[in-house]
Amino acid sequence: MQVNIDEVIQALKRDNLALSDGVKSIAPPPWIDWLVWLGQWMRVQTAFRGRRVAVVRLPSRRLAAAFTALGATFASARLYDDSLDWEELKDLAPGRKVFWRESASGKYIRRSGMVVGVRQIETGEFLEVVMQGQRKSHQGSRFFAKSAALSYGITLGTVSTITDARLTDAELVIEAILNGAPKGWFRSPTIECTVITELTSFMGDLEGLAVHAAGIAQADCSAILAIADASGRTHGKTRVAHARSEGIPDEPGLMTILDGAAAARRMKDTTASSVVVLLDQAEYDEDLEQLFQTYLDHAVDDGIHLPKNGVMTPPMSVQLFIFGLPMQVESTA
Repeated sequence: MQVNIDEVIQALKRDNLALSDGVKSIAPPPWIDWLVWLGQWMRVQTAFRGRRVAVVRLPSRRLAAAFTALGATFASARLYDDSLDWEELKDLAPGRKVFWRESASGKYIRRSGMVVGVRQIETGEFLEVVMQGQRKSHQGSRFFAKSAALSYGITLGTVSTITDARLTDAELVIEAILNGAPKGWFRSPTIECTVITELTSFMGDLEGLAVHAAGIAQADCSAILAIADASGRTHGKTRVAHARSEGIPDEPGLMTILDGAAAARRMKDTTASSVVVLLDQAEYDEDLEQLFQTYLDHAVDDGIHLPKNGVMTPPMSVQLFIFGLPMQVESTA
C-alpha cells in the first residue's frame, strides 16, 4: 500500500481535539499537541524501510507515553488495511479461540468459538469456526466471509460488555476527529503499539482522563488507546508491559514506546521499526548517554522519513534527537 506521510498526519483534525479531567475541558497545551504529532509521525514511518529511534527529554514525562501512543493510535487507524486483517484471520491455527459479536433485537450478543480453518465454497473463501455455548442454538459451525468476519469484529482476545461499550465510544471519537476513519478498525485483531513502562503509574495517570472531539463525541483516553494485556488474553490495540518484564513483547514493523530510564535500558531487546524513548531531564545520565552512543555509531539517514511539510518543532522545554538504523543493532552496554 502506497503511504503518504503528510496525508496520514493531516488526517487528524488536531484543532478539534480537547481533553477533560471530568471537571473541565481544555485544548491540549503545546507539549501534548506535539507528542500526539510525534506519535503519528513515528507510527506512519513503520510503513517505510529501516528503523528509527526518537529520544525525547521532557521536564516531566507523566502522561507523555499516553499522548504519544494516542498519536500512534490515530495514525494506525488511518493506515488500516482490512485485507491484512483477513489474511491474519485466515492464518490462525486450528483450535485457536476467537470472539465476536452479533446483533439480535437491537442488542449485541457476544459469541466465541474455535477456528477450524479456511474453506473454499464456490468462488469465495470462508473462515470456519465451531461455535461454543451451552444452548444448542449457539453450537455448530459458522462460516465467515471476509466482509462478515470484519463486520462482526472477530478478535483474538475476549471483549466484555463494558469494554464493548467503551470501544463503541472510542470509535465515535475516531470517526469525528479523523478524516477517512475506517469502519471496524477498533475490532480488528492486531496490536498497533507497545508501551514499556511502570504499569501501575501509567494506568493510574489515565484514570479520569477523557478525549473530546469538537463537542461531538467523548471517550476515556484508555478506551481510545484500547489497552490490552501483554499476554493477549484481552482484545486491544495498545499493549502495555512492565519495564521489568522478561523480554520485550513488541513486533517488527510496529512502534514501541520506552517510558522512563528502566524501559530505555531495554532498547537492545526491541525489534520495532519505530522506537520512542521518553525521559525526564533528570533521568538522562551518563549510562544512558553511553547506551545511545552505541546506536549512534551505527546511525544512518535512510531510516528517517520526513514529511514534506517538515517536522513539527517541539516546545522550548522539550528536547528531541532522532537517528535511523538500517537493522537490529545489538548494544554492548
